[in-house]
Amino acid sequence: MKTYKSKLPIKHPGKVFRERFLSRYDITVKNAAQKLRLHPSSLSRFLNGQMPVSCLLALKLEVATGVSAQFWVAWQNDYDLQQLEILRKELIDAEPLLDTA
Repeated sequence: MKTYKSKLPIKHPGKVFRERFLSRYDITVKNAAQKLRLHPSSLSRFLNGQMPVSCLLALKLEVATGVSAQFWVAWQNDYDLQQLEILRKELIDAEPLLDTA
């Protein structure tokens, strides 16, 4: 089975959004939530890595930042795969269907 390996930990996309956009341009969570048409608590959960990027959120982030929705979804997938790889042995109780030997 091919496993996902990265040399560096992948940050949650919400943390990236906070660093690259909100902090860099001094935008408040309240202001960003208004522009994204999100409840501030939902945006806070996303920014703190407690809520994943949905397709709808990715489209909103694309409008707000100019960064493609595909980028945000791919970043979330990479993050999720890395997190699962860390917990792999405990979470994935399966074996190959075909013997490769």
